[in-house]
Amino acid sequence: MNDIELNHSFQWVKDFQQKYGRKPSILHIGNIANNAYNNAKLLNKIGFDCDVICYDYYHIMGCPEWEDADFEGEIKDQFFPDWNSVELKQFQRPKWFAQGYILYCLFYLTAKRQNKVYLAWFWWQVLEIHRFYRCSMNGNVYKIISRITKSLKLFIKQIIFIKHYIFGFVYQKFRIILLKKILKRVLNISHKTNKISQRNTNFKNNYKNVNYDERTQQIIETFKYKFPNRKDQLVCEDLEGYRYIILLWKKLFDSYDIIQGYSTDPILPLITQHPYFAFEHGTLRDIPFEPTAQGRLTSIAYSQAEHVFVTNSDCINNAILLAGENVSGMNHPYDENHGLQIEGWQELRQKLCQQLDADFLFFFPTRHDWVVGTGYADKGNEIFLNAFCNLRQAGYKVGMVCCMWGANVQDSIKLLTEKDCADFVLWSQPMGTIKFERTAKACHVVVDQFKLGSFGGIVFKAMAVAAPICTYINEDDILKQYSELPPVINCKSEDEIFSKMEDIIENPDKLLYLASLSKLWIDKYHSSWDTIKTQMLAYEKFLDKQGLLPKS
Repeated sequence: MNDIELNHSFQWVKDFQQKYGRKPSILHIGNIANNAYNNAKLLNKIGFDCDVICYDYYHIMGCPEWEDADFEGEIKDQFFPDWNSVELKQFQRPKWFAQGYILYCLFYLTAKRQNKVYLAWFWWQVLEIHRFYRCSMNGNVYKIISRITKSLKLFIKQIIFIKHYIFGFVYQKFRIILLKKILKRVLNISHKTNKISQRNTNFKNNYKNVNYDERTQQIIETFKYKFPNRKDQLVCEDLEGYRYIILLWKKLFDSYDIIQGYSTDPILPLITQHPYFAFEHGTLRDIPFEPTAQGRLTSIAYSQAEHVFVTNSDCINNAILLAGENVSGMNHPYDENHGLQIEGWQELRQKLCQQLDADFLFFFPTRHDWVVGTGYADKGNEIFLNAFCNLRQAGYKVGMVCCMWGANVQDSIKLLTEKDCADFVLWSQPMGTIKFERTAKACHVVVDQFKLGSFGGIVFKAMAVAAPICTYINEDDILKQYSELPPVINCKSEDEIFSKMEDIIENPDKLLYLASLSKLWIDKYHSSWDTIKTQMLAYEKFLDKQGLLPKS
């Protein structure tokens, strides 16, 4: 990222700060693969005030520690990581990142945005304690406590629901009484009556804004209009699960200038009638077209967004199908210079070569999903595993580092064992970003998927540290988003992989050339500046339409 270029661009951000005495605020909802966390970091650096709400989701790849802590130790549960069990080397979570039980997240960020310092501090401690007992406690202790908290959560939900129900009932009664009084006095005190009528109208309009049944019908009608040919039409039951909590979301959304929902989370501002941006990272491949409540709501949420940001090239067409012209392809949010100062990779290379009896190393961190009928079966891991075994059996001293995640890890181990190549493979737990970057530099080639044809975090994070990549990309799809293809070793079959890797192993200068090209391509086509610029152009247009920007 060019700091000089950033400081002199988008004057409207500085103008906004001058006019309001504060930074433009953004709420990022959802944090799969740390996309919201990384995005918020980038935007906060250049003058925004971003918060991230990562509710009811604890996966290691949705945690700040995974991205920015050079931690030592083993995370045993990927879905509920115990960060207290590893050495974080003084890393601390930023206070703009709220992760935990949904109500606690909402209470914390609402208090934070309202500058209620002590209340925000209290709810932050509650989030810390809840994550501790959810992710760090002994399993049996957690089961006991969770039963108690589950009952308390159910009680809170019921209280919120009853409160809204009573409010609606009282409002109807109040309206009848109020109207009678207004009619009685209308001939005698006309000017006062007008004021009372106006207040009553405002009250009624405010109530309509939170009238869930009315909003549900509006969304259903919009769905019918947008998707008249879908057999699975949206129904009231699809939205019922949001009823108990939607007013709390509305209250939080009111505190921000911009709302950005990731994956399926644009559904939330859709229901509250707040303008919002939608951010997809593979979401639009299948989910919007599934005959499920989530599928229907996701499709209507993306179709009603102010703008849709698409990070996966194979999803561009589906995004346009849903949102029309309000679509921009963009890079995954990531600081391409994050791994430049990584140390210890030379020592790691030497250690791995000795351990695996190898002089050429592959790093294969991709999720293991390749057996049809299990998991997603979308990575084609077996294609590379077979090619690896063929290389080893042909006399090449190759070794490999794999990560233990995905539905077919045991199938992959079995395949390697049957081909007498298991001893040349090291299995590791999924790696945080810093460890990933170190291992990518230590190995000679980083390997990704061989089925989808697109690329995501593994490819661009590895290329950012000048690591050569072997994967399959659909060149036609990639060229829709980039004017130049990334310099990867593009393969789709075992024979292709064997042939191209044999050539690379025997001609090491080609590897050095690929490494140099990888970093150059990332700096040119996948820089964080481009990611920021794409979003800021859309934000500026939106805020100007809302009348929030100073007139030039």
